[in-house]
Amino acid sequence: MKLTIHRGAAEIGGSCVELQSVDARLLIDLGIPLVKPGGGEFDMAEHAGADGPELVKRGVLPDVAGLYAWQEPGFAGILVSHAHQDHYGFLDHVHPDIPVHMGEGTAKLIEITLTFSGRGRPAGPIRTFGWPDRFEVGPFTVTPHLVDHSSFGAFAFEIAAGGKRVVYSGDFREHGHVGKATRIMLERIAPGADVLLLEGTMLGRADETVLTEQELAERARALCADRNRAVLVYQSGQNVSRAVSFFKAARATGRTFVLDVYMAHVLAELGGLPGGGALPYPGNPLYDGIRVWYPWHLTNRLIKSGREDIPYASARHKIVKEEIAKDPGAFLVFVRPGMESDLKRMGDLDGGVLIYSMWEGYRRSERTARFLAWASEAGLTVESLHTSGHATQATLRKTVETLAPRMVVPIHTFHPEMYGGMLEETVRELGDGVVLDL
Repeated sequence: MKLTIHRGAAEIGGSCVELQSVDARLLIDLGIPLVKPGGGEFDMAEHAGADGPELVKRGVLPDVAGLYAWQEPGFAGILVSHAHQDHYGFLDHVHPDIPVHMGEGTAKLIEITLTFSGRGRPAGPIRTFGWPDRFEVGPFTVTPHLVDHSSFGAFAFEIAAGGKRVVYSGDFREHGHVGKATRIMLERIAPGADVLLLEGTMLGRADETVLTEQELAERARALCADRNRAVLVYQSGQNVSRAVSFFKAARATGRTFVLDVYMAHVLAELGGLPGGGALPYPGNPLYDGIRVWYPWHLTNRLIKSGREDIPYASARHKIVKEEIAKDPGAFLVFVRPGMESDLKRMGDLDGGVLIYSMWEGYRRSERTARFLAWASEAGLTVESLHTSGHATQATLRKTVETLAPRMVVPIHTFHPEMYGGMLEETVRELGDGVVLDL
C-alpha cells in the first residue's frame, strides 16, 4: 500500500489523503483549505468564476490525477470523515462516476448545507454507511469508527488492503457529550496498525482552555441564572453538541430554549437519524417548551427559493420577536450575524449577555467583528464560552499508547514538528505530495 497526503501534512484544513493498493486508489476527505498558501485566511470568493482546471493551477484544488470531473476517473471511491467543509467542501468537483462514502449524519448535514448555501454536494452517488459497519471499496476493507467531535456523526477510518492497515483519526476528541464513542473506537481498533494518521489541531495552542462540554454547560448555566437579563448565543448552527450544552443550561435555569429556524431544521433533521433521538429539536416528545423564531431575511429567502416547507415544519413552535421582547430574561435565544434588525425587535437588550461560542480566531473575520461590535453598542456584554472540537495532547498520547501503531504520521496540524517531542513512538513527517510506500 502507498500513502500520499495531497494536502494537510502541515496545515489545518483542506484535508486530502490518498491510499493506493496495486492499481486501486482510495481518497479520504477533500476539503476546502482554511489558510492561503502564503498565509492569511482563505476566501473562496477570491476565486469566483474560476473553473476546476484553473483552481488546480492556482493551487486551490489539490493536483490529483483521476479525481475531477474533467479527467478520466481513477478512484475506486472517496471516504468522508465528517461534515465540516475543510473535509468535504470540494466534493462538487469530483468526477460523477466516483462513489462517495459517508455516514448518514454527514450526508444529512451536507444536504442541509446545500439547501442553505448551494455548495459542496458531490455530483456522483452518495453511499451511506451505518455504525458499527464494515464495507469494501475495491480492494480496501473499510471499518468506520464513530468518534466524538463537534460535528454530528464524525468517523475515524480503519482501512486494510494488501496485508497493510492504516488508521485515519479524522477530527476527534473525548471531552464532548459523546466522548464514550472515542473510547469505544480505541477499544475496537486492534493495536499495531502500520500507520496512524493523527490529527493535531490543538498542538501549538497550549494556552487554550479545554473544557468538557459538561463543564461548558455549567458555566452557561451560571450566565443564565440571572433572569433579569437577556441571554443570546452565537455558535455554529451545525454544532449540535454545543446546542445540547446550552439546552442543559436553559433547562436548569427555567429559560425557554429558542432556536432560529435554521438551527431548528438542523436539529430536527438529525433527530430522525440513529443517535439523534435525544437532540433538543422542536417537537421532540422527550422535551417540552422548545420554541423557534424566524429571522426575516432567512425566512424570506427560504420561501422565495421554494423551501417554504422548512419554516412551515416548525410553525406550531413559533415564537414572535414581540413575545420575547415582553420578558427577554425568560429565554435563551440563538442568533448570528445578519440578524441585527430582528434583534432590535426583541426588546431592551441593554445589560444582557451575548455568549460567543466559537474559536477565537473567527473574531477576526469582518462579518463577525461587525456583529460583535453591534452587540456591544446594543448594551450586551460579549462573553466567550467555547471548547475545542479536537483532541487535547493527553488524548493524542492516549490514542497512540492504546493503538501502538508502527508509525505516526501528522496531519491536520500547523505543528507537525511537535509530534516527536510529544510521542515516543516513531513519527514520520510527510510533506504534501510525498509518497510513502508501506
